[in-house]
Amino acid sequence: MKGKLPEFDLTAKELGSNAQAFCDHICAGLEAGGFNPKDYPMSIVADDVTKEVGFLIGQVPLSEMCEEHMLKTSEAIVCYEDRIAWHFEENTACMSVSERQPASMCAVLFLGAILTGKTVPAQILQECEDE
Repeated sequence: MKGKLPEFDLTAKELGSNAQAFCDHICAGLEAGGFNPKDYPMSIVADDVTKEVGFLIGQVPLSEMCEEHMLKTSEAIVCYEDRIAWHFEENTACMSVSERQPASMCAVLFLGAILTGKTVPAQILQECEDE
């Protein structure tokens, strides 16, 4: 992608404590790994149906995305208070955020993939594969 990278608004809505912890861990980890968080698409979004607010991040840097399909080619995920969902994927499993698996632990999983140039792919639900 050429030209100036778009700015993403991380102050549009207030995140809940789990989504904020996920966001904070991702941004701090990217910086600690020598990456600029602004190189990744990030935003605070609201689910169209449930109106839940979450933190969206693309697992692929903006510089490696196809211009026509920006976020669709980024393996974008959204961390809500109780789960992480793959934003553009249908019929996929969500990753639970809970006391046993806190947002910080989930952030480490995604951060590890991002820092090594990989992504955590969506998992298709078994019943959807059988159809």
